Amino acid sequence: MKNLSLITLAATVFAASAPAQAENASGQFAVEGPGRLSCAAFTDARSDKGSAEFQRLIGFVEGYLSAANRYEPNTFDLSPWHNAAAFDLILEKHCSDNPEDTIVGVAQKMVSALRPVRVADYSPMVEVGAGENRAFVYKTILRRTQAALRSRGLYEGEENGSYSPQMRDALLAFQKQSDLFETGVPDPATLWTLLNP
Repeated sequence: MKNLSLITLAATVFAASAPAQAENASGQFAVEGPGRLSCAAFTDARSDKGSAEFQRLIGFVEGYLSAANRYEPNTFDLSPWHNAAAFDLILEKHCSDNPEDTIVGVAQKMVSALRPVRVADYSPMVEVGAGENRAFVYKTILRRTQAALRSRGLYEGEENGSYSPQMRDALLAFQKQSDLFETGVPDPATLWTLLNP
């Protein structure tokens, strides 16, 4: 199945995550808006991805993770290649297994689980690919991608964070091996499959 790795991402994101820390000794803290809703509410809203409720829930997670960038130590971007579609799949998997969990609880677990893949320091974004197979990726992530492709014997170029025809070909080979969409672009599913610790 194509892009199965984003679904398995949801399972592995939470498997290794540590319990989230609360703000006070009794474990209480204020949560605003859709973060208070349950996973069951997310599952219901997901039936219409164009609905305002679904967009609010995904927006809450995006905002929560953006705020975590400011407060997590050694973090520039906690979710350097994840997008709304990836967050949707993570939530869908977790919420189908844990309907009573709150959205804020899931977001807290995501913070813990994403720490190993974060970008610690500022890195410029690089445009890669063309047309509908185009993405913007941190130069740091491109260097990690080059190193990971090299370790699999798929890439022999420099680990310089530049997107080259040789890197595109290595990504195509990796995507084919991994049963992913073959775009030659480091999209979220490819990066998760390649770089997940």
